[in-house]
Amino acid sequence: MARKKAEEEHENHERWLVSYADFITLLFAFFVVMYSISSLNEGKYKVLSQTMIAAFTGQPTTPNPVQVGQPFNSMPSAIDLPPIPKQQKPEIIQPGRGGPGAKEVQKTLEGVAEKIQQLLASAIRKGDVRVRMTPLGVVIDIHDTVLFASGQAALTPQAQDLLDQIAKVLQGVAYPIQVNGFTDSTPIHTAQFPSNWALSAARAVSVVEMFIAQGVKPEQLVAAGYGQYHPVESNDTAKGRAANRRVSVVIVSPFSNATTVTDTPLNPAETRAASPDVVSPVTPPSPGTHS
Repeated sequence: MARKKAEEEHENHERWLVSYADFITLLFAFFVVMYSISSLNEGKYKVLSQTMIAAFTGQPTTPNPVQVGQPFNSMPSAIDLPPIPKQQKPEIIQPGRGGPGAKEVQKTLEGVAEKIQQLLASAIRKGDVRVRMTPLGVVIDIHDTVLFASGQAALTPQAQDLLDQIAKVLQGVAYPIQVNGFTDSTPIHTAQFPSNWALSAARAVSVVEMFIAQGVKPEQLVAAGYGQYHPVESNDTAKGRAANRRVSVVIVSPFSNATTVTDTPLNPAETRAASPDVVSPVTPPSPGTHS
C-alpha cells in the first residue's frame, strides 16, 4: 500500500506583523515615558534627585532632606498657629486739637500774627489791612486799593512798601503760604483781563512775585484767583463790593482742617469775638472803586 505524501507546509508571509507589533508597543511605551517626564512635579523631581544622590553617595545633600509629605496628625492645627498681631493704627493728630506739635504750631502762628500786627500798625489803624486767626491759619486781608489801581494787576509803590514789611516776616516762616486774589461781581472785559478770574489770578501772582523778589522761598508760595465767587459780603451794595475786592495772604497751619480762607467770614464783629488779641478791624475803602 502506497504511503501518503506529506503535505508541504505553507510559508507564513505575515510573520513581520509580530515584529511590527513589538515595535509599536515599544514606541507607545516610549511616548508614555516621555509624557510622564514632561508632567513631572518639580518638587517630586527634586525629592527623587536627592534620593538618588543619597543612595549612590551615602550622604544626604542637605542636613534635613525634603519630605514628600507629612502625616495628618503632625500637621499644625489652627490652635497651634501663633496669633496674627493686630495692626497698630497710626496716631492721628486732629487739626487744631491736642498734641504738643499742634500747640507749638498754634503758638508760633500767634507770634507771627502779633509781629505782623506790629509792623502794619499804621495800615491797620487806617483800615487797609486786617490780621486774623482762622481755621486755615494766619490771614492778612489787604484791600485792593492799597495794592492796585482799579482794574489793574500792577503793584503800586505803596503796595511794594507794605508787602516788603510782610515779606520780612514770611522769610522766617516754615509753613506754606497762599496768596489769594478776590474781586467783586462787577464784570470786567479788557484786552488784558477778559474776566474777573484772570484779574484775581494776575493780582495774586503779582504779590507772589513781589514776595519772591524779597527773599521768600518760591516753593512755599501758592497763587490762586477766586474771582467774584467767594464774597465775604453782599455784592448788592457798594460797601459790600468794596469789601470783596481784596488779596489775602495766608500762612497755612499744618494742622489746618479748613480748605480755603473763605471758610471764615470777613466779619469784624464775629472775628473780634473769636480772637480779640489777634484780629484788627478793617474799614472798607470808598465804594467808588471798580474791581
